[in-house]
Amino acid sequence: MALAWGLLCCFAAICFAAQPPLPPPGAAAWVYDDKNGAIAMWAQEIGLFNNGAKTPINVIWSYGGDMEYYPRLAQPYQTYFDDHAQAAASKYGSTNGVSYVVTVIDGVMSGGLSYSPDLSRLNNAQLAQWADVTAKLYCSYDQVDGIQMDLEPFAGKYKAPFLVFLKELASNLRSANCTSAKHPMGRSITTFMFADDVTPEVWSALGPNGFLVVSGYDLASTPAGTPSTVESFSTRFAAAVDLTVASAAANKGSYFIGVPAAASTHEFANLTYANGTVVRGYPQLQYITAALNILAEKAKGKPGYLGPALWGFSSVMAYPSHSNNLYRPETPLVLPEEADYLKRNM
Repeated sequence: MALAWGLLCCFAAICFAAQPPLPPPGAAAWVYDDKNGAIAMWAQEIGLFNNGAKTPINVIWSYGGDMEYYPRLAQPYQTYFDDHAQAAASKYGSTNGVSYVVTVIDGVMSGGLSYSPDLSRLNNAQLAQWADVTAKLYCSYDQVDGIQMDLEPFAGKYKAPFLVFLKELASNLRSANCTSAKHPMGRSITTFMFADDVTPEVWSALGPNGFLVVSGYDLASTPAGTPSTVESFSTRFAAAVDLTVASAAANKGSYFIGVPAAASTHEFANLTYANGTVVRGYPQLQYITAALNILAEKAKGKPGYLGPALWGFSSVMAYPSHSNNLYRPETPLVLPEEADYLKRNM
């Protein structure tokens, strides 16, 4: 293993095992600011929602940066956390009702572009070094309570190296090097995946300061832009919850379940393609009502369940990214009837 960053002192190891720095139970949400736009552009809207909400949005997943690989550089392993992302994390952390901010590091791990990492080509020492670099960067900012790794695809030959990276990063984040007065037990680590991919090896890599975010949307195998009926969505969502509840119980894990509170590529009210063609889906409120009812029945009160994670706050929901194929609604609160339902029932 590379460097002292990956090592724990005995005192720290005992403390972290007793009090892992996990987020508090409640509700979480992904937020995405416009590039070069207002910093923490959803903070005011979320703060107003939290006034009087039965379950406030108390955990925010704010975009942090990406990972890029440049083999010709002296330091080829690059992880970013720019000024905008830093400022957004700070502002979301001071939003009414918010008590925990996780920065999201996203990207691909299968190569394809000149700067895209192919984790399957890196050995364990290289993966550990990149984890060390990432932890050292993010742990230098007190506004970061945890990191979410969203690298795709978690499949085939990329699974094993990703878990090596994740385990080293988790270890770093709970080490004495990642502590501060605000974070005496270090920071948390999480990753996003489908319930079918959750294995004991994933829980083991996350360790005591880790938790999962399991997708409860885009569960259908049909092409993007094909709306799921509320009935078929409910069946798949319930199956994903059952798998997650059982896996968490067997592995003493903690988790959020992602719900399509705004448009996903299969759960949406309408889709307008770049050529003007419109596809009608179903009111988003029907999906969120079904999801919250299933969570209340199958997950609430079970060991490790932290709450629903709302997908997602964005001014534009487009797929593929940067296309003009626009999915609506763009946020969970843009429609008054859904905002009111979430405030009363989440």
